[in-house]
Amino acid sequence: MSIDPNPQTNVNLIEETRRQINRLFDEVAHLSEMDVPPQDYFGEFLKRALQGLAAPAGAVWIRTPQGHLQLQHQINIRQVGLEVETNRQSHDGLLRQAFQQARPLHIPPHSSTGQAEGGAPPPGNPSDYDVLLVPIVVEQTVAGLVEVWQTPGRNPQAIPGFQQFLARLAHFASLYMRNRQLRTIVGQQQLWTQLEAFARQVHNSLNPMEVGYMVVNEGRRLIECDRVSVGVRQGKKTRVEAISGADVVEKRSNLVQLMRTLMDEVLVWGEKLVYSGAKDDTLPPRVIDALDSYLAESNSKFLVAMPLKDEREKESKKPSRSLLLMECFDPTGTADQLIARMEVVGKHAAPALYNAVEHRRIPMRFIWQPIAKVQEGLGGKAKAIWISIGAAVAILLLVMIFVPYPLKMSAQGQLLPVVRNYIFTPNEGVVKDFTQGVEPTSPVSEGQPLILMYDPQLELKIVQLMKEIQEAQSGIESLTAQANQAKEQSDRVKAIAEKTQKQVQRDFKQKELESLRSRTNSDELRPGYFWLKSPLTGTVLNWGFRENLVNKFVKPSEPLLRVGDKDQRWEIELKIPQKHIGQILYAFDWEKKEELDVDLLLASAPTQTFKGKLHRRKIAGEASPTKDDPSETEPVVLATIRIDGNDIKDEDRLPRHLLVTGTEVHTKVRCGNRAMGYSLFYGMWEFFYEKIVFFF
Repeated sequence: MSIDPNPQTNVNLIEETRRQINRLFDEVAHLSEMDVPPQDYFGEFLKRALQGLAAPAGAVWIRTPQGHLQLQHQINIRQVGLEVETNRQSHDGLLRQAFQQARPLHIPPHSSTGQAEGGAPPPGNPSDYDVLLVPIVVEQTVAGLVEVWQTPGRNPQAIPGFQQFLARLAHFASLYMRNRQLRTIVGQQQLWTQLEAFARQVHNSLNPMEVGYMVVNEGRRLIECDRVSVGVRQGKKTRVEAISGADVVEKRSNLVQLMRTLMDEVLVWGEKLVYSGAKDDTLPPRVIDALDSYLAESNSKFLVAMPLKDEREKESKKPSRSLLLMECFDPTGTADQLIARMEVVGKHAAPALYNAVEHRRIPMRFIWQPIAKVQEGLGGKAKAIWISIGAAVAILLLVMIFVPYPLKMSAQGQLLPVVRNYIFTPNEGVVKDFTQGVEPTSPVSEGQPLILMYDPQLELKIVQLMKEIQEAQSGIESLTAQANQAKEQSDRVKAIAEKTQKQVQRDFKQKELESLRSRTNSDELRPGYFWLKSPLTGTVLNWGFRENLVNKFVKPSEPLLRVGDKDQRWEIELKIPQKHIGQILYAFDWEKKEELDVDLLLASAPTQTFKGKLHRRKIAGEASPTKDDPSETEPVVLATIRIDGNDIKDEDRLPRHLLVTGTEVHTKVRCGNRAMGYSLFYGMWEFFYEKIVFFF
């Protein structure tokens, strides 16, 4: 109401007006002490201000944290004509001036309070009403403005009273804002205390389930909602780790399965999902379907699903590691407040859940955790490392000394038939040809001619013997005729005696010729040509002999062909280095065996190991130089390995299809169990003893 300035006004009317104003002050003062939302408070505040001034319109402007004025509440502001752009700009300039001057102002209708700047209209009152502006001061700082549009034509002497009335109301508003700030500070302090306790609790454990239950139970109390759930991504699927108020998450329940599906889709989407009762058609279709299915089961009125992305996951293109789901069945607070509290809880829950999940991903945790405790007990990382190294060396030495390990001697060999033989020439000569059909792997029979040789010396010798036989035969015939024609007995006897001598000489030469032909298998029709025959029935084992031997002069010491019986037993011809033969011979006495086990690895089948037996009697008694093998620089001892017999298991025997003549075989002769250190490093010990110990 307004007070009529006419001195003739009825005293009772003045008194009634004073009582109404005091009642308004009391109501505003009482309202200022209450904990009501600003929107409700300033609505009642402005209603009583307009009632006390009998004004048609008013507004309350509040300063934001950024320093701008924001309309907090208004009544009938549209009827003052601020819809026009120029009027609104002029009015905004007036508010900025009032905010800066921080004192009550009265601006008449259609008046300006300053100069125009930058082409904008000058600040002032563009309306048809008187404008009263009073600042709301809190701690010597303008926190807001109370603006009232008064009907023009009122007594100018009443303006100071109006301003005084508004100033007193503004004082009550400042008390309200101060009280609200205090309540906010106290609430924030309580909230910070709760957040500190919450952060401490969620980081007390590295078990994802324990962390999840702390987040949902404490987070539900901080957010002040009805239910909070936590989901943790494992691969491409999400697991509902905890639900507030539930001791156990029943994974098979329909609610949990639908919740897990919703979490999966939100994590794939990667954005925060907010549902406040209205369906948002801009959401991805899969998210909408999952949300509809879940809401049909849970009946939530307000729902927020927020992916929790830790700072360490920002560069990752994968979905977030965890998700926080908040639900309200009967919301009491505003949506913005609930979301803001949820975001605060999420900022603390994200690193805690990330650390817990990372800890769960560590393999063999049950081993590393005791090791970490032992390391701490030993006095730190450096001491633990040195002690561990010393213990490892000591254990290694004990193992090398006391743990038995098989000693194996390596040697090279080749597969050969047991029944085999080389073909040598009895005389020097030239290889003329091979029998038609004699090829590598060709079957041959015993006594079959294989190689045609020619020896000019043999030819001369045979021709000479034949000549001598023929001369002796001619002499015999001549002496026979003399004996028959002799008249004297003495001449006949002499001719017969010479004839007998010639016969003996002829027979001797004949036998020598037959012996020579028999020994060399000479061709009777072609003197000097002779055949080399197969010593046994078998198979030709050589390869490329025609190209290498035809028209070549060979000596009796040179092998020409190798024939073996591949259908009978096989063995391995082994070349044992002389540095290993001592260990092998000692192993017969050490193991008290006549045969040692041998591991076999064929070059033609390098992925499977076979077994063989080395007998003591199958080892040569001398070391032979290996001039024909450039890979062997030292003499070797020849031996043969048995690869058949009942004492070799079927699965360890060489299969028949791998028996190919000359196949390279890598062998390891098992010489019994010795100390592991000696078995593994015997070569180093022997070298050390030979070069250093023996030297001194």
